[in-house]
Order: sequence, then C-alpha cells, then structure tokens
Amino acid sequence: MEQDETAVPATVAGKKWRMRVSYDGRPFLGWQRQEQGLTVQEALETALRTTLRHAVVVEGAGRTDTGVHARGQVVHFRSDSVRDPYRTSASLNALLPDGAAVRDLCEAPEDFSARYSARWREYCYRIRHARDPLAACNVWYPRRRFRVDKIAEVLPWFEGRHDFKAFCIPRDDGRHTMCELLLARAVETPDGVDLWIRGDRFLHRMVRSIVGFCMDVSRGSMGRAEFERMIGGERVEPRFWAPPDGLTLERVGYEGWTEPVQRGQPG
Repeated sequence: MEQDETAVPATVAGKKWRMRVSYDGRPFLGWQRQEQGLTVQEALETALRTTLRHAVVVEGAGRTDTGVHARGQVVHFRSDSVRDPYRTSASLNALLPDGAAVRDLCEAPEDFSARYSARWREYCYRIRHARDPLAACNVWYPRRRFRVDKIAEVLPWFEGRHDFKAFCIPRDDGRHTMCELLLARAVETPDGVDLWIRGDRFLHRMVRSIVGFCMDVSRGSMGRAEFERMIGGERVEPRFWAPPDGLTLERVGYEGWTEPVQRGQPG
C-alpha cells in the first residue's frame, strides 16, 4: 500500500509516547514500511493517523523480517493528541488488522528511543516434534527428527562476544558484525524445545542462522570444528537456515523499563 502523497506531514513535535506491540508475523511483510505490501509499521501508522487525526511516524526497537512474530516489540512516536492512553490503545486495537495488537501505551521520557535506548533484545525460537492444530502460530514443526539434548549442548557455544559474520546474511555496508550474546539457552518443553537468545544487537537473519546450525549439529552434519571455523569468519556450506515460523521477538531491555521475565524465559 502506498503512502498518501497529499497527507499532512507526520508530526516531529509533541510528547513522546512508547508502547509494546504484539503481532503474528504471517500476514505482514515484516516490520518496515515498503511498497510491496502491508507491514506492521504501516498498519500502526495508519491506525494512529485515524485515531489521533494527524500523521505519525513510529520507530521500532527491531526490524523483524517477513513471517517473524513479536510479543514485546517496542515502538515510540510523538503526538499531543493522546488524551487517555487506555482509550487510545482501545481505539488502535479496534483499527489494527487481525494479528496485531497494542499491549500498552504510556508517555516516555524525552530522551527515550525504542531503538537506540535498547540495551538488549530477546528472541525465542520454538521447535515442536509434532504438529498441533490448537497450538500457537509461532512454532516450527521440522519434517525431520531432531535431538533436544544436542541442541541444548550447542546453543551455549554462542554466548559471549563474537564476530557473527558467518551467521548472517552477507552485508556490504561497512558496518561491523560483532555482537554479544548475553544468553543462549535451550529449555525443553513437553513437546519440543524453546531456544532463548538475548543479545546487545542482532544481524540480518542471525537468529535463524544460529538455530539452523544447531539443527545441523543435531542431525550430525556439523560439529564443534565447523562452529570454530564459522565463528572465526569462515562460511561453511552447505548448511541449514531455520524458517521464520518459530521466531518471536519476546522482550526488549531498557534502563528502568523492561518487561519482567515470564513465559519460561531463563533468568
């Protein structure tokens, strides 16, 4: 959907507001607005424009890809038209398409940025042994068997500060590929495993690459030697990349404003 060229320019003044947003990534072409189809950013900005009666630009904590879900995406925007945050949230939820919802809305400090104030982001990748038609949308059902014990053994290898150049889509923008993973742990569930990964920053498809490598080790096609080569910057092929189905942005950490641990997250 294209932006209305006759619209009043989005406000860059007013109070700063922040909100947590959840969405099922399947109906959206990712987070960032684009011409090819509906994105989460466009859906939010359209609903805000209708509710607040002026154009609004929202900035998110992370740019999730097509098909990737979020339970704790954080966004901020500016407006002097929010009179009652609860009523504004209710209005937005009535206008947003199915699969997206505003969880909470509050005024933010002037120096707050959903993106640049974030100290870390936490993702969970959920893998299940057998398909369940009543389960949540944000899980992946591999067609081949996998070993939970092997995945649980491999995932902590990624903790710490490393160069993840070989664990992302190649980039040529000159920016560095060093990231620090503060936590990388597997939590076994009755029907599969949840992979919790928390880091100071993430590269394009980095989590899906890490999960894919864990699956390769589980299936016997990769091991510690390949990990050492890849964490040293060497690309090792062929290798598996996990699909977006099981990936959810769960939480974003801020100074004094971080969602509490719940839903089985490791501490």
